[in-house]
Amino acid sequence: MLTLLNRLRGKFVVLKTASAEEIGGRVIKVNNGIVVLRTLLGTKVFVPLNKIIAVITK
Repeated sequence: MLTLLNRLRGKFVVLKTASAEEIGGRVIKVNNGIVVLRTLLGTKVFVPLNKIIAVITK
């Protein structure tokens, strides 16, 4: 999952979490088990890597 998200840096993705939530945004960086996304509204979202169950690319 880590290498996949590193390859998708700068691209728009939708992350599906273990709680069935879908979070969409552009991957800014991946480090220390945290994925940082920038949403369409410009806010940053921090998602723990161990809570991600699927990555959907557009």
